[in-house]
Amino acid sequence: MRCSETKEVSDPPRMAATRNEDREKLMLKRMLAVGLVLGLAAVMFAGCGGGTSSTKTVAKETLFTFIGDTPPASDVLSLRTTITGLTLTQQDTTHTVTVFSSSVKVNFASLRDFSTILNVASAPEKTYDKATITFSGTQVVLYDPTQSPPVRVLNAEMSTVSPVIPIGPALTVVNDEVAALRLDFDLWRSIKLELDEDGELVCKVTPVMTASPVVVSEGQSLGEFDDLVGFVSAVSPYRVSDAFTGAFTMQLLAGTGPAITVYFTDSTQLLGVSALNQLETGRVVEVEAVMDKDGNLVAKTVEVEDRAVLDDEKLAFLGYVISVTRDGSGNVTQFSFYVREEEPSSGGDVPLDSVVVVNVSSTTTFQYSSRSANFASLPFDATAVAPGQELIVHGEYTTMSEASTIIDANTIFLKLQTVQGNLLSLVQVGSDGRTGAFQFAPAATLLQGAPILVFTNNETVFTGVSGLTELTAESILLVRGLPFYQKQAGTINGVAVPAGTLVITARQVHQLQ
Repeated sequence: MRCSETKEVSDPPRMAATRNEDREKLMLKRMLAVGLVLGLAAVMFAGCGGGTSSTKTVAKETLFTFIGDTPPASDVLSLRTTITGLTLTQQDTTHTVTVFSSSVKVNFASLRDFSTILNVASAPEKTYDKATITFSGTQVVLYDPTQSPPVRVLNAEMSTVSPVIPIGPALTVVNDEVAALRLDFDLWRSIKLELDEDGELVCKVTPVMTASPVVVSEGQSLGEFDDLVGFVSAVSPYRVSDAFTGAFTMQLLAGTGPAITVYFTDSTQLLGVSALNQLETGRVVEVEAVMDKDGNLVAKTVEVEDRAVLDDEKLAFLGYVISVTRDGSGNVTQFSFYVREEEPSSGGDVPLDSVVVVNVSSTTTFQYSSRSANFASLPFDATAVAPGQELIVHGEYTTMSEASTIIDANTIFLKLQTVQGNLLSLVQVGSDGRTGAFQFAPAATLLQGAPILVFTNNETVFTGVSGLTELTAESILLVRGLPFYQKQAGTINGVAVPAGTLVITARQVHQLQ
């Protein structure tokens, strides 16, 4: 995307000899996409540049569609699909309304106890009791240590590519109000792995989904988002209303999702740049935000990361650490890395689901996003990288062959992630019943079965239980937080931590019933 020095490429993989020719053919499409993004931003900012009192910057009769996953399968690295359409059926009729019919790429495995914004559209003032979502090209990727590299990609056999999902209770779109529909994909119950008659592993997917309207009570919001990841396509560093001090537009889902305007208030925390007028287009951002009842996405924290420039082979790669190489001091010098997503898309230069080599040098910087989640103030540096961590690696990539890519890391961010497992034992419980620590057995093979120490505080959200003492060993736990590898033995909040322990500072503990 020349206007913002980023690319929104979704074409299939191509050979290096034709790369420049293909980029020239795509340039007009990318420039058109930029125009559409900027046009949307202009409409959403219209009439708001001079300090007006209104904060209702989203057109009414707007329907937001949120999508997430609960709960995850433990060794699934990716469940990647393209959503090509969403329709709603009017209550007690067969009349349908098309919400969207474009192609949006979604990785449900990355939405483990998270949610993102799938689409923003207008819908007629009606009541709807069914949603039909259409999938295309679904793949499941497993961590499999018997393979080299330890990744197995399976084309999924879908029981239906257009499941009809009852909306309960029914969704009512009211004139001059913003509505939101939440879609949840149950990854655990949707996937079935089995051997065929030839002894080959096959994956069958029967989509298990729920749909429900987001009900807004007095003074509440449409939803909260812990970690929206995207890249910046437009910046408006001026006050847009009495409430909003500025805004920027971010492109979600590696450029295939909606362009969403993120609004700033006086309390928004901006990290990575000193001020909004220093924010460049093409920068990758992680955003913690609340969507208010008027449909405005209001930022609580914005983590500004490196700038992605496809022409210079500089991108952001999201995925998991597979294995690490350390020097004599315990500093990681190199690690193998599963590429789950890219921001923006490389257009196939670095294939998704490949395992690349990341080089770490003395100039590589380390940081963690979702900084409020690190309430124990643990350091993240070259000693704190370990298998199973979800990272965002910014750097320049070099394709050595079709099966070999090297990334020279400029910046590495430890990302908020969800880990599935079971309670082993309570270690510490504070007087509030929420602050403390427990030992946790991870289910994912990639985490190598070593017990994890989970720390909580009074801001940790408990879902399914009210606090630590209600956690049970029989139930599945989903722990969302920041995982830090502790090279040396030490003490955290009065709890002894052995050397070589993975520690999670938990933002949420979800016990599944």
